[in-house]
Amino acid sequence: PASPKKKKTGIKIFFALLASLLIFALLVSSFSLGRMSAPGVSDTSPGKEETTNSGPVLDLQETPTQGQSPSKKGPLTSVEVAEKVKSSVIGITTYKSQSSAGFQSERVEGEGSGIVMGSDEKGNYTYIITCAHVINESGVNIVVQLEDGTQKEADLVGYDVRTDIGVLKVKMKGLTPAEFGDSKALRVGEQVFAVGNPGGAEFYGSFTSGVVSAIDRPVNSDIGYTMELIQHDAAINPGNSGGALVNSHGQVIGINSQKIIASSYEGMGFAIPISAAKNIVDKLIKHSYVPNRPKLGITYYSANSNDTYSMIVGLKGLPAGTIFISEISPDSDLANTDARKGDLVTAVNGKKLDTANVLLELIDEGKVGDVLELTLCRIGRNYNVTEFKVKVKLVEDKGSVPTQEESQGTDSDSDDFFFNPFD
Repeated sequence: PASPKKKKTGIKIFFALLASLLIFALLVSSFSLGRMSAPGVSDTSPGKEETTNSGPVLDLQETPTQGQSPSKKGPLTSVEVAEKVKSSVIGITTYKSQSSAGFQSERVEGEGSGIVMGSDEKGNYTYIITCAHVINESGVNIVVQLEDGTQKEADLVGYDVRTDIGVLKVKMKGLTPAEFGDSKALRVGEQVFAVGNPGGAEFYGSFTSGVVSAIDRPVNSDIGYTMELIQHDAAINPGNSGGALVNSHGQVIGINSQKIIASSYEGMGFAIPISAAKNIVDKLIKHSYVPNRPKLGITYYSANSNDTYSMIVGLKGLPAGTIFISEISPDSDLANTDARKGDLVTAVNGKKLDTANVLLELIDEGKVGDVLELTLCRIGRNYNVTEFKVKVKLVEDKGSVPTQEESQGTDSDSDDFFFNPFD
């Protein structure tokens, strides 16, 4: 039998071990609770804004990978998604003043949608994300409309036509900011929902569903730039532009921007990935434009889009991607050279324009202040072609004037785009 002293020693050791086990269990429990409090969510919770100057930084949540969910509930039902996002997507209408019989009135110029982002530091203004093409018309008044019909004039913060992203701010409080997800985590076949105002206020807050068809579809914009967009088949129509594309957790993962409209196409809509939009949105709020982006400062069209220019390209054996200059911006360095409206551009830095992308890529890859050598052709009497070269610096694209480097269309055969062969 053990002595009383040994018994006391054994009891002490037992309680010491028990205390150690309890401490260890508490530590493990605390660690687990900390990890499980917000799995798959970034340090900044929804609704909390970091600020850059006077505006919030677009806060993206980390979208969970397959099989995980941002809450214990898992993915939401379609009804729950609609309830979550409906107050965060609003209407946008642009008006233009007009005079008639001595009376001043305003006509509707365009309608679209917008996504509530968050407030400034003081909470006086709320920022709205939309598409540039919804708000970039000059001389318009921009009005936002809420679900209850409340309307308020908005201020233009900035827009970027190259990525089709625009930002507004409105002096209103209490709007519900959207929760933004990570579009990089999307998978083909994943369910998505489109929220917006197809046709304008008459169909305010329409909610449609579909699936992701492609996550990085290259699509050429109408100003000659290629954007990688989310392709989906949720029904969208004019007026949906600037509205939200959301995942099954009710997180905005895209900005609906365009669709293919043709009798032979159906269910091909495209959205700007929110992860790609983040950098642009933050810069627009801070600077009103995207700084340090180079531009040549011209509007041009493919020579093949005009019958006369196309004929000259064929007769003179000029490169297939030859373009003609439609306009030269006052801030373009090309305005300081012998180049003028109507001239053909056939090569850049000695490289022939087999496609117009040859020029676009050099501009995109360049920096403000870089010098390009353009080979130009001027058409004279009897369609004689005089070739000459000019050196031009790339200037900063501040977005305050039309910035498109190319505008492609089917109406370029109007007299506005003809050169004068007898000049």
